[in-house]
Amino acid sequence: MTLVLLSWIVLALGPSACSPGYSGTAKIAFVRDGQLWTIYPDGSGAYEVADNTPPVVGIGWSPDHHLLVFRTLDSDYAQSTAGRRLKPDPLTGLVTDAPAGLNTVGVDGGSPIPIFFSSAAVRISDAWWDPTGSRLLYRLTLGGSTSQLRWELAQNDQPGGIATRTLPASLAIPSLSNGDEDILGVDQDGLFTFNASGPEQRWLTPGLPTGHPLPATLERVLWQPHQTQPSFLYAVSTAPNGSAKQIALLLQRPTGETRPLLTCSCQQFAWSSSGQQVLALTADGHYLIVNLDGSIRLSIRAEIDSVPFWSPDGRFLLLDGRHTLWLVDVQTGREQLLLSDRTPLGPLSPASSQLPAVGALLEPMPNSLWGSDSRSFVFLTRGRLWWQGNSLLHEGNGLYLLTLNAQGQPLTAPRLLTNGPITQVGWSYQDSAVSFLFQAPLL
Repeated sequence: MTLVLLSWIVLALGPSACSPGYSGTAKIAFVRDGQLWTIYPDGSGAYEVADNTPPVVGIGWSPDHHLLVFRTLDSDYAQSTAGRRLKPDPLTGLVTDAPAGLNTVGVDGGSPIPIFFSSAAVRISDAWWDPTGSRLLYRLTLGGSTSQLRWELAQNDQPGGIATRTLPASLAIPSLSNGDEDILGVDQDGLFTFNASGPEQRWLTPGLPTGHPLPATLERVLWQPHQTQPSFLYAVSTAPNGSAKQIALLLQRPTGETRPLLTCSCQQFAWSSSGQQVLALTADGHYLIVNLDGSIRLSIRAEIDSVPFWSPDGRFLLLDGRHTLWLVDVQTGREQLLLSDRTPLGPLSPASSQLPAVGALLEPMPNSLWGSDSRSFVFLTRGRLWWQGNSLLHEGNGLYLLTLNAQGQPLTAPRLLTNGPITQVGWSYQDSAVSFLFQAPLL
């Protein structure tokens, strides 16, 4: 085993360790036909980053855009009946936890580093980068039982678990801070922090907050992005019986001061990319953008269960739904319907009252559709071929790119970059605290 690991280290360092490679800030990554590809924004240079691998079912950009993490199905599992039946969610592209391996690779390709070796007895989630880009967080379930779930944090350049740490048990996906190694979670004893280099947990609350454990999409404790002294955000029940029908979003400052930000019948919440607003989805189908003083910046009506993507500068919000794609300019309040399949939506129905139970295997979206300049983004059409009244039928389904002007208006019609059976796409890193949580199809 030692010889195998040393071989991987030598292969991973190889020539690329001695000469600088392309930084990748312009490259777009996608999964097509179960393999990992990159492409330039003008549609040129399509490149299969890691070929001859088992099927790729998940990808994620590092914060500096130099590396990609990708999940590959266990070879034996991929050939089994269950493996062949495994399908990505048609909206998010996410694939449920499954026997798989995790690997990192440079944007130029080369030999991937196996962060986690696959095993038929262990199901593993996608991996999510910490904001520094040095570590990867992922979830393991042993023997297929969520009662044997554990969270692990691994260095991005160490193969086979050499530098991997098992984190304290948490009812929610642990939230990784912006740089001081503090990890935020919640267990049966309350909210806690845990230092990745330290030995013990430190509890922030005396027992579980009111209503906890909450349904899985609300059972979150989230560090504020892009702050050296971040606050954190979490939900509590305000209903007399402690149910999740009415919740308050609480903001706790580094000083320990805690105050309510919003009371609502919310089903999802997350930070904006700038960390200066909060996005919440209510049960009646409104997406609320809330300022940190508690005032409502915008109330947006869009498809229930749309996937939100914030531009890196926090000015724009994409809402990517099954039938439509909306662009919201948070600065001006302007909402534009960009893409649709012409399905008559009619009045939007309320969200389901059946929220996933705590312990459900949910995931944040690991990538953003936005480029780093916050003026260009990519999207998959998925049968939505009407662009602001004009047909895209001639170009057909595929991966498209759109560029905005300074006023947030499309400069031209979207450009087709490539097509084929594409299931996931990402142009830039997305902090998990900025994403809603989604559930991939279960077998």
